Amino acid sequence: MTRRRKPDGGGTAPPAKAAATFAPALNAGFQATTSRVQEMHGAIAGKTFDTLQHIPGLAVPTRIVQGVHDAITHGVYAAVRHGGGAALALAGQAERVATDPARTPGRREQAARSALNGVFGDALAESGSAMAIRMSLHAAGAPLAVDAAGLQALSPRVAVFIHGLACDESSWTAGNAAAGYGDQLSRDLGIDAVYLRYNTGLAIENNAEQFAALLTQAVTAAPHVREWLLIGHSMGGLVARRAHALADAAGSAWATRTPMIVSIGSPHQGAPLERLGELATSALNVSEVTKPLGRIANARSRGIKDLRHGLKGTPTPGPALRMVFGTLSDQAGSLAAKLFGDGLVMPGSAADDGLAGDVERVELAGLGHMALLNHPRVYEVLHRWMGGAADIKRAPNAAPRG
Repeated sequence: MTRRRKPDGGGTAPPAKAAATFAPALNAGFQATTSRVQEMHGAIAGKTFDTLQHIPGLAVPTRIVQGVHDAITHGVYAAVRHGGGAALALAGQAERVATDPARTPGRREQAARSALNGVFGDALAESGSAMAIRMSLHAAGAPLAVDAAGLQALSPRVAVFIHGLACDESSWTAGNAAAGYGDQLSRDLGIDAVYLRYNTGLAIENNAEQFAALLTQAVTAAPHVREWLLIGHSMGGLVARRAHALADAAGSAWATRTPMIVSIGSPHQGAPLERLGELATSALNVSEVTKPLGRIANARSRGIKDLRHGLKGTPTPGPALRMVFGTLSDQAGSLAAKLFGDGLVMPGSAADDGLAGDVERVELAGLGHMALLNHPRVYEVLHRWMGGAADIKRAPNAAPRG
């Protein structure tokens, strides 16, 4: 299948002066971390000096020592910030000289950018950084132009794969030499695969709105595609569900052409680890000494914070909803499986038993969160579901987990 592709990821290329470089992002992180360390140092020293000033006869000497201490530490931290910033600025200049703004990043570089966007993507986007990932569709390892010429070769059935937090489209085949789910579905069922790349540090609502708009554009450009099947891993499953809910409410054409949404290890009812992260941040903010650490912890992206709640309150989608999730335990439904889940997402959240309608849930024992991305047992489930997606009006399948 021949497709026309744009070299920059499907959108308008940024100007050359906005070349994506890692040095500015590293410098921002370095400066923020140095400031937090200085604040923590000041808080600890301040408590010590406050105590000494209440001891008779030590108040005046303590104030003198504190003044000297503050002057010295201020100079030291200023020198650290200035020196580190200057070094990273020079590194940034060298990086810009050696970097072609129009080039396509290699797989490892793109993986590093995706990880950076997962943690700080909202801040990168807000600052206008060229490191912020722009949403785009990819196919066969290259960007896919979302227009009539770019999509004309698509088959009548298309599966859109949506990666999870801090990942990119290559995660669907990483760590496995065998063909990914997309290649297998194309070979076995004639379903073409396209892959979404997006900034996972943005709010889930933001990404859902962008994705809904992108699919509206795709449906307009490719009216011959009668089915758009959505398959999301982890955060990707939440983006898929929310985007469809928005499209359905807006009466978008693609909402009626989506017979099925598949979530793979998605925290529909929230991720416990992010809840712990919020509790840890709150605990750190209780003390003046640990508040700087709380600020560092709270700097995580909006996308990560959104995982705390999942999709509570989102209406049940109209299409069939299929959920497959794993557990580290070799026994599905066991106490260990319920306590540890797949290492990141618990079965109760991934299954979201409160959802009604055409919903099927499959729990696969012995599979961790990232192993769900490329595993024969998961593909067997996808093949069964995708093979019947064209006749989705059959009676809802509520097969037990297994």
